[in-house]
Amino acid sequence: MRRTTILLLAILTASVGLQAQDNPIMGTWTLNLSKSKYVSEPPPRSRTLKFEPIGSNGLKLINDAVLANGEKTHVEEEFLQDGKEHPLHGSANADTHVNVQFDAYTSQTINRKDGKAVQALKRIVSQDGRMLTIIVSRTNANGQPVDDVRVFDKL
Repeated sequence: MRRTTILLLAILTASVGLQAQDNPIMGTWTLNLSKSKYVSEPPPRSRTLKFEPIGSNGLKLINDAVLANGEKTHVEEEFLQDGKEHPLHGSANADTHVNVQFDAYTSQTINRKDGKAVQALKRIVSQDGRMLTIIVSRTNANGQPVDDVRVFDKL
């Protein structure tokens, strides 16, 4: 995680902000379970993500899911892609996050708990704008790094 954080800050320093309205991640995405790989947790029955622009470098994420056990969840989060640490609300596993837009198709969020990186989410939109891949990296209960690959199709 330390290397990821250092790389994240280095790229941020070298990058230029991307206008939110030009960001191809904007819109509604539905989870494609057949293309996804869940290692750290059971896959949900369904998940829909909706990204909306806020200002010049902010995003609103609306995340609706039906978990493996049938429980429905609805989470809304707003964040700035400015490389600065901001409070994260509604998560027991993290209290802050840092969000960076690397280029038009790639962004990353690092979630932290008590100042320590606990999860990284790298989002990559395909060049044709029809597929979103989110790689969720974290450490499991045994201290081993695991990556979930979540693939979404644009509606």
